[in-house]
This record gives sequence, structure tokens and C-alpha cells, in this order.
Amino acid sequence: MKKVHIQIEDNVHTKAKVLSVLKGVTLNEYFEKALEMAILKDKEVLEKIKQ
Repeated sequence: MKKVHIQIEDNVHTKAKVLSVLKGVTLNEYFEKALEMAILKDKEVLEKIKQ
């Protein structure tokens, strides 16, 4: 597993933290799921690279 350091605006962090608590997941799990969804959304870009 890789670790990354990112900077985000305070209000984005606060909203993400509140949502993660309401969903019963860690903030890390919340961000990981959000990244997975973004990757799926852009999967055609990855497909073009493979070719």
C-alpha cells in the first residue's frame, strides 16, 4: 500500500470528514473510494494509453 500526502482546502476536509463519519468509514476509506470512482469515470483515458 502506498501513502500519499495531499493538500486540500479546509472546507473540503471538513465536509469529507463529516461525510465519512456519517457513512461509518474512515476518512482514508472515503478518499480511496472517491479516487476509485474518479478513475472509473476516466477509464477511457487509461484504455487509450494501453493501445
